[in-house]
Amino acid sequence: MRLVLLIFKNLLRNKLRTALTGLAIFFLVAVFTMIATVLRFLESAMADKEKDVKSIATERYRIPSRFDRRYVDDIVKPGSVLNDQLQEVDGFQEEMYTVWHFVGFTLDPELKDKDQIFFCIATIPEKIGTMTDGLEGFDPDQALAAKMKQPPVSGIDNIGLLVGPDRLKKIKKKVGDVFKAYSISHRDGRGLPIQMEMEIVGELPGESRWAQGAFMDLEYLDRVLRDVKSDLDGKVNLGWFQTKTPQAAADMAGIVEKYISDLKCETASSAVSRFLEPFKDLLFGVKFLLVPAIFVVMTVIVANAIGITVRERRQEIAVLKVLGFSSRQVLTLVLGEGLLIGILAGTLGSALTFVLVNSAGIKIPIGFFPVFYVPEEALTWGPIAGGFTALVGSLLPAWSARRVKVVDVFSKVA
Repeated sequence: MRLVLLIFKNLLRNKLRTALTGLAIFFLVAVFTMIATVLRFLESAMADKEKDVKSIATERYRIPSRFDRRYVDDIVKPGSVLNDQLQEVDGFQEEMYTVWHFVGFTLDPELKDKDQIFFCIATIPEKIGTMTDGLEGFDPDQALAAKMKQPPVSGIDNIGLLVGPDRLKKIKKKVGDVFKAYSISHRDGRGLPIQMEMEIVGELPGESRWAQGAFMDLEYLDRVLRDVKSDLDGKVNLGWFQTKTPQAAADMAGIVEKYISDLKCETASSAVSRFLEPFKDLLFGVKFLLVPAIFVVMTVIVANAIGITVRERRQEIAVLKVLGFSSRQVLTLVLGEGLLIGILAGTLGSALTFVLVNSAGIKIPIGFFPVFYVPEEALTWGPIAGGFTALVGSLLPAWSARRVKVVDVFSKVA
């Protein structure tokens, strides 16, 4: 207890130096937390799963992918030749599937206000909570899916929309609003923008990466595209499937690609890795150059601050030894000062980053991921990073303090 009190008192003796050292560690830990958040999420997205493996089907020969929805029906609907073959795959789950069709809309037909533009994923409402990464368990009782099909305000079938809170603020809408939107990505048979009626029936979770997103009922889009004779009628951009094991995903992909040569079927992790290929060098540099550099800088800052403190207090350390403090206690005293600064500043850095960043997210558009949120386990990153670098940085000054000789110090004073 006596050593703990001394550690606190010593740090408070030079408040400016202690504050500047802590502030430097605080900012570096905050930067490290944000970088680690992005890297951790991307590595997780690219990692192969051992169970509940999602696969993605895209058009093989064209970007953007647009293929007939009937291909997905052939895969999942009982009675087709392809489905009969897939039923023999151990781990194939015909009920675990969905399709995505991307649509861009604007509330400003003159396209003068960019904030009025939003992008929507037309999909199967019942599958949103089971087949969408980041929305697992969303709408468990299918109440919102039912509202998408039967909106309570307008009463027009299938025009329901789920929108993230950040996007709602930008387009200045709220749940219950009914409005007209104009497609900027789809045209009718005459080449004119398509006008669609919409009703917002619910919000997507604000803490998810879908805070800027929106989902609509694919059945409504199909109906409109068919009525206006659009060339995209019956097309989808992506097909999603889930199997129980990686081997089942590989077997399914082989059968699907053999039966439908126009499709490319691969695991979601493989697809993400392929889409992130242009960022490979950047991610490598961040992981193996920037992150180590942050740790080195934190270590040097602590070493410099503690080293100056030890040099200034050589006489005091000699007095402590005269009073009966052992070399081990002196070593512990100096290491404790560095550790206390590092742990406190690191904890504060990660905690504030968690609170502040999660209110809006880290907006770095990388591949499919426009925003990143700091996970709860990041609250442990700060104290660990700050404490570790402080311990390493304090070792040399602490060892120097341990070796202070009483005779040498007082002979110089004399």
